[in-house]
Amino acid sequence: MEVKRLLFFIILILFVAVFLLIYVVFFGLLKNRIQIEKRIIELKDIDDKKQDNNDMHLLETLRVLLFSVYRYSLLKLTPVRTLEKFTNKLERAGLLKKRTKEQWLYLKSMFTFVMSALIGLLSYIVSKDALKTFALMAITMLYMNFFFNFYLSRKVETRKKQILKDLPFTLDLITVSVEAGLSFDGAMAKVVSNISGELCDEFAKSLKEIRMGIERKIALKNMGDRCDVKELTMFVTSIIQSDELGVGLGKILRIEAAEMRERRKQAAREKAMKAPVKMLFPLIFFIFPTIFIIILGPAVIQIMGFFGS
Repeated sequence: MEVKRLLFFIILILFVAVFLLIYVVFFGLLKNRIQIEKRIIELKDIDDKKQDNNDMHLLETLRVLLFSVYRYSLLKLTPVRTLEKFTNKLERAGLLKKRTKEQWLYLKSMFTFVMSALIGLLSYIVSKDALKTFALMAITMLYMNFFFNFYLSRKVETRKKQILKDLPFTLDLITVSVEAGLSFDGAMAKVVSNISGELCDEFAKSLKEIRMGIERKIALKNMGDRCDVKELTMFVTSIIQSDELGVGLGKILRIEAAEMRERRKQAAREKAMKAPVKMLFPLIFFIFPTIFIIILGPAVIQIMGFFGS
C-alpha cells in the first residue's frame, strides 16, 4: 500500500511539474497573442466597463493561455471530419450564437478533465487503489462524452420542433408581404423585424448572406442544410424552383402555406390516432389493477372469511 501511495504522489508531482513547464513555455511563445486576445475582449466590453490595459488577473491569464494552447495545438489533433460533424451539430442545435466551435470543444474538454480528476481524487481518498482510480476516471470521461452528445441531440430535436412550429405563421407573414408588393428579401426582413425565434434567426443569417453578395438560392440552401427540417427544405426547394422557372412567387407561397397547414393537421390526426395505443399500457398496469382491487377486494375478503370459519 505504501508503494502504491508513493507511486501516486510521484506521478502527481511529475504531472504538476510537466504542467508548469508547458505553462511557462507556451506563455513565452503565446504572450503577444494573449495580449491581442485580451485587447479584443476589452474592446468588446468597452461600453460596459473600463479597466487598466496593463493589468491582467492570473486566472484570466491562465484561462486565455489554456484556450490558446488548446486552440493552436490540441485542436489540430482532432480529425477534420469529426470537427465538421461537431460543427454541424452545434449549428443545428443553435449553439453558435455566442460561442465558437473551438470554445465549445474547449469547454467540453475542460469540463470532462475536471470532473474525471475530481472523481479520481475522491476515489483514491476512499479506496487508496490506483487501478480503481484510473478505471473510474476513464468511465467518467466516457460518461461525460456521452452526456454532452446526448445534450446536443436533445437541443437539436427541440430546435427542430420549434422551427416546425413557427414555420406556418412565418410562411403566412412572408406570403402576405410578397402579395402586398414586397420582394422576397423584403419579406424576409419583415419577418426578422417582427418575429423572434429560432426560425427568425435562420432567416436573419440568410438575409445577411444575401446582403454580403451570396446568391439567394445558395443562402436559402444553406439555411435548409443548417436546420435539417424536412418541411423547411421543401419550402426552400420550391422557392429556388420558382426563381429558376419564373413562376409567380406569391402563388407558390400561398400553395406552400396551405400545404404546410394541411401537414400540421395530418400530424395532429396521427398523434390522436396513436393516443389510444399509448394509453393502453398505463390502463393495464396501473388503472385496471386498482379497479379490480376496489371491486373484487370485499368479495375476496368475504370468501376467505367463509372458508376460514
